[in-house]
Formats: sequence, structure tokens, C-alpha cells
Amino acid sequence: MAFVAALLGAVALPSVPLAAQTPPQVRNAPDFAGVTGEFRSQRAANARDCCAFTAPVFDRRISFTLFDTFEPVYAAQDDRQFIQEFVPQGATVDNWTRMITLSAFRGLGATDVATTEMQNRFFNTSKGCEQPNFSRVVASGRLGDGTEYNLSTNGCGSTAAGGYPGATSGRGEQFLALLLRDAQDVHVLQYAVRGEGFAPGREPIGDDAVDAMMSRFGAIGFCRNNATNGDCSIAFSAP
Repeated sequence: MAFVAALLGAVALPSVPLAAQTPPQVRNAPDFAGVTGEFRSQRAANARDCCAFTAPVFDRRISFTLFDTFEPVYAAQDDRQFIQEFVPQGATVDNWTRMITLSAFRGLGATDVATTEMQNRFFNTSKGCEQPNFSRVVASGRLGDGTEYNLSTNGCGSTAAGGYPGATSGRGEQFLALLLRDAQDVHVLQYAVRGEGFAPGREPIGDDAVDAMMSRFGAIGFCRNNATNGDCSIAFSAP
């Protein structure tokens, strides 16, 4: 599990009555064999236009482009939380150097916490770092349907062994996080890279390159089934 996924998993959420909870549904790489097979076939035929990912997550339908050779390898969901992880073909949840993570938290959007403070609590933490972490907001605003968004760059140049399952001392990790908050829930789309440690201010993805990186997701849809076209998506442009 990635540093960012470990952070999100530790966030305190509004409680759900025990009677309403169901056991988490977990899927691993073999469970996605059909989907990954389709993606690989699409890429072989037309890599330029591949591959569109879409899935219902609580009360929203999320969509974005799975660029390069990213494919799903893990997912888990219960009554309150959802997480799905994607890595490039051939990588695993343990040895990845790049990962896309989609997370969701039911009911968190209705809490009495400002979105900027929520972003700070999620990502501005030194947990798992051997040196001071960084967390900077790059862009923020509101979609046409009222959803707030907050795009940040986060991580640390040297992770600590034991900071999260599989963490290796001295390895650098950075993640871009697009937090989407409506009146009820919070969804987070992340792109993470990890590898050699790096000094403060020398992140693998500089602030001036964040939009270009996020533009690879294409138009990120965050829509309800009855939404009108164009009021529930966000896209970042490469400079």
C-alpha cells in the first residue's frame, strides 16, 4: 500500500451504525483479468485513444483516462470507504514506482470542516517521513454543480521504514492529489511516484509541471446519473 493510501486509510470518518456495516469487498489483480485484457487489446489497436475508465463510487460516477499502461490491481469497499489502485503493466502493489489511486469517503463532505483544512489533515502530515514532508495547494475552485476541488502536491523526499506497509527507508515519494468534495462525500484521485530520495524543492514533479501531469487524465468526470453534460467535470491543460 502506498504512503498516500496509508494516510487516507487513517483518517477518522463519521461512524456508521454497526448494524449497517457490511464486510469489505476486496478484489486483487486476478479479479481484474477481464478488464486488463480489454485494456491491453485496446492499446495494441490504438494506444493514442486508450483507455477510458469509469465506475460508480457511492453517489457519483467517476471517469478519467488511464494513460500509458496503467491497469487496476486492487480495490476494496465497505459502507464508508472505497479505494482502487492502478499500476503500469508488469508492476504490483508492492514494487510500483508509479501508482494511480482513487479513494472515496462516504459522509465526510457533510462534516463541519473546511475543504482547505480537510486537505491539510489528509496530506500535511509527517507520518512515514524521515525528513519534513511537503504539502502545497496548486489549484482550487468549484465545479458547475457546486463540488469543491483542491489540487495539491504532497509527500517527502525520504520515507521511513515502517511508515506504511512495505515502506523502504530513504526512498522518495511524491503524490498529486485532486480532492473533490460535494455536500455528502469526498473523493480523491491521486498520482504517485516513488524512487530515489530527493532534497526539499527538488521534487520529481515540480509545481510548474503539475497541470501537465494532471492533463494526462483528460476530462475527469465527477457526475451524478442525472447531471447535464459539462457541469461535473474538470480538466487540466498542459502549458
